[in-house]
Amino acid sequence: MRKIQVTIDDETVRLLEALAVPRASNKSFVVREAVRRMAEQEGFEQYLDWLEQQPDVRMSLERARADEREGRTVSHEQVLRRLRKSKHR
Repeated sequence: MRKIQVTIDDETVRLLEALAVPRASNKSFVVREAVRRMAEQEGFEQYLDWLEQQPDVRMSLERARADEREGRTVSHEQVLRRLRKSKHR
């Protein structure tokens, strides 16, 4: 482990302290976890960017948007109702 020094604003200090309380006041743990999660999120966003550039995915998204514009979609609630009905048959 290495020790580093950072400068953060008062609001971030407040948030850090609040997040550390249920974690035995371990601020280092909170910072490590936040950096890990941010790195994971960054990797996921890069994957989504790559995925969006794939021709098949792009065409599928365009068809889905057209279906939505034309009213050819089913709401989540409608799907749940249909599933419940089919379960009881």
